Amino acid sequence: MNAVLCQVIALIPVMYAGKVTSWHRFDRQVTLHRLKAREHPFSTQPSLNPETCASLCAQDRLCAAVTFLEGSCSMYRSSLTSSGKSVLGAKHFIKAGALPDPDPCPASIGYTSVLSPRLCYKYIPISNTWTYQTAQCQAEGGRLMVLNSQEKQEYIASFQSQADVSNSFFIGMQKVNNVFTWQEGSTFAWKWYPGEPSNYGNCVQLLRGELSDLSCNYNLRRAVCEIPL
Repeated sequence: MNAVLCQVIALIPVMYAGKVTSWHRFDRQVTLHRLKAREHPFSTQPSLNPETCASLCAQDRLCAAVTFLEGSCSMYRSSLTSSGKSVLGAKHFIKAGALPDPDPCPASIGYTSVLSPRLCYKYIPISNTWTYQTAQCQAEGGRLMVLNSQEKQEYIASFQSQADVSNSFFIGMQKVNNVFTWQEGSTFAWKWYPGEPSNYGNCVQLLRGELSDLSCNYNLRRAVCEIPL
């Protein structure tokens, strides 16, 4: 279930945080209320109340959203999507103006908008071949995730480390003229899995946060799409 920020402010609680000269508005994401966020927080700190939690986020330029639960404040760089797991008492707020408005990330079809690194991504939990997953992403105007920077690979690796996300999924790299190449033409690869590439196949998966080659016809891998920005 994708988080959708309600625009009718009169119908939802609004929280403000910040100093007199700098105020930030936080609107609760109704669809994520009492649910666990799928994204990993980049920071978790003790907090007395939701207002204090919002103040911590307001002071951090990378913070786009917060979760307050039982005295703990988790800060995120993204718009948040739901894992579907119930967490009684969890309250989520998004910082107004932190993400583009209108946001080019299609939240209605499951994409998460990330502030830093700036990207739109979507996890495909159904396994299939590299070619099939590529076609699925392209049908939505996207592509398999291109991890051509350390920052992007680290961010998606943190996402992948969660218990309800597969520890290996296809990404948008394939061997072209004997060179592993991303779908947009670049070749930079930040971190390969130990012993990789092993010439096992012409396509690439993200294995526990690192790159690994695999047969393109292997049909037991999930995937992550992105909308290029």
